[in-house]
Amino acid sequence: MKTLALLLFQMAFFGMFAFAQQNESTKYFDIRNKPISEKKFKEQRATNQVLDIIGDSANHRKLIEREENGQFADYAKLISTLEKASGKKMGTEKPLVIIYYPGKDKCNETISLSNFASYYRGLQKKLDAHIIFVYKDFDGLTGNNPDKWIKDPEAVVEKSFFKHPYPCLSFVALSKTGKYSSYFGEFPPSFVEKAVKALQ
Repeated sequence: MKTLALLLFQMAFFGMFAFAQQNESTKYFDIRNKPISEKKFKEQRATNQVLDIIGDSANHRKLIEREENGQFADYAKLISTLEKASGKKMGTEKPLVIIYYPGKDKCNETISLSNFASYYRGLQKKLDAHIIFVYKDFDGLTGNNPDKWIKDPEAVVEKSFFKHPYPCLSFVALSKTGKYSSYFGEFPPSFVEKAVKALQ
């Protein structure tokens, strides 16, 4: 009898705990991590100039900028890692563009990645840069020139440039000095050309 009573108490306790968590209101934050109203959050998100990610907890939503610029510490090591994964010689004398596919989502399940890859073959010559296609999860790439894509070696690309789950595709452009510019989420190919030229 005591065992049954204890079991019922535990079930009731955990049920109340789960209910409280579900009803805990979502908190919203801007790109500077300052609290804002849900209305303001949605207004800023609707501009498409920012993305939203999960914040410090499951009920926190945070806005982030779609562009990031910085300096990558070891460009030569990154090139070497990607050369081994792709089986292609690239060298460090040219800029590098990494098109990153995180896996199938609501955004990229309706776009043609084969058209995307075809465009970049021409852009590669135009920019005189290395362009490489890297995926985290292969799901969704079938029939979209999968031979053009390589698995992210040891998740080095994700850890270095794409720390959050961004929709569709993202890219990072790096100069041979390691200076980089990345763009998160869906983008037109012209953004890549602009980023590479800005790094030169």
